[in-house]
Amino acid sequence: MRRPLALICSFALLAPAIAADAPEGINLRRTVTVRVVEKTKGAVVSISTTRLIDRRISRFGNDPFLAPFDPGEVVRVPASYLGSGFIVHPDGYVVTNNHVIDRARQITVEMADGRKLPADLISSDADADLAILKVSTDRKLPVLDLGDSGDLMIGEPVIAVGNPLGFSHSVTTGVVSAVHRELKDESDKVLLADLVQTDAAINRGNSGGPLLNAYGQVIGINTAIRGDAQNIGFAIPVNRLRDLIPELMNPGQVSKMDVPVKLTERRTVEPPATVKVTVLASLSGADPKVVSTINGRAPADIVDAYAILLRTKPGDPVVVRTTDGRESRVSTKAMPVPDAVVQAKRRLGIGVEPVTPMLAQKYGLAVEDGLFITDVARGSAAEAANLQPGDVILQLGRYRVQNLDDFSVLLQHMPAQGNVFIVVVRGQQILRGQLKLNAATSHASGPGL
Repeated sequence: MRRPLALICSFALLAPAIAADAPEGINLRRTVTVRVVEKTKGAVVSISTTRLIDRRISRFGNDPFLAPFDPGEVVRVPASYLGSGFIVHPDGYVVTNNHVIDRARQITVEMADGRKLPADLISSDADADLAILKVSTDRKLPVLDLGDSGDLMIGEPVIAVGNPLGFSHSVTTGVVSAVHRELKDESDKVLLADLVQTDAAINRGNSGGPLLNAYGQVIGINTAIRGDAQNIGFAIPVNRLRDLIPELMNPGQVSKMDVPVKLTERRTVEPPATVKVTVLASLSGADPKVVSTINGRAPADIVDAYAILLRTKPGDPVVVRTTDGRESRVSTKAMPVPDAVVQAKRRLGIGVEPVTPMLAQKYGLAVEDGLFITDVARGSAAEAANLQPGDVILQLGRYRVQNLDDFSVLLQHMPAQGNVFIVVVRGQQILRGQLKLNAATSHASGPGL
């Protein structure tokens, strides 16, 4: 038994010498990982957000002896959070996790070259934990190629790039450990399903960054870790993102523009990693047809197709040419104003829009939900009650108002005339008063706030 062991030991001792004597011209340091990182690093970004959190402030600070005698008051203070993302289109569209930007008042994207750019939230899907941001720059932006997660092999190499614990553009490697995994909460409720499991080290701050295959294609979006384990991370399959692009980049949601074209994507994979994409268009309820060009441009994939649509403005035509030689021209128009907004103007004499954390940051608001008053009509019930542009409606009658849906329901149950209790936030003050409604004109005088 000793001779085979000696042979193995001898080979182990010779291995470094064999590596050192590699043929001239072959760089053993330039591995697949190095090549992938060099190819993709410019399109991976760090994301920092600011949001408000509740914190208890005691007059005695953290003094362990005196603090129990003064638990203090709960105040809302800004806090910073870090995450990752990657650029998917030269127009500046960036993919990340929803939980990275959730309730964010301010979003900043740091590029690989150190530039820090403000980002707008285009759309998000909390259930899928995906979000699309947009940055504007006068420089050409590098992008990552989207792969296909439908044929992942257990054990194939993967590379995670991101911003773990604030260390930007960190690289870890591993393999696909499993597919079709689920994440559950303590009550066994499924939070995320059909995930890719990897042993590539993923830490806080990696969320939203890409999980890449050996060809530098995105095959997943890093989203979560198993806190009580080592090197068990999870990523959202990239096909989930690709399938959701028609919703995440829908002009009706992003730019409030009605474009009567539905685009979808059909993918085929040629081994080892060539993803061939066909964009299909459905117009006026007809069967989908293969798209040749949209407004004169051949879309590379579903992201590019919707980016082309988002460049149009209300009133601009969208011309879709299909591979059968047909050309369809559709008109675009602004989406109709929500009925709650129309009724608020008609009955109360105010213009409103829902408060979001980013709108709260823009106007320095103390709250992050409710309805922001944009204008007050002269002679209206709102003017008589001393409502002002910049106020935020928090309550009508006995009910809390958090969004337009709440407001729409409450307006339907408001009396045609009489007094309605209202609570608004103005600056740092909470004000209470009465709206006096008049059935004939909706204009009346009443006690001011």
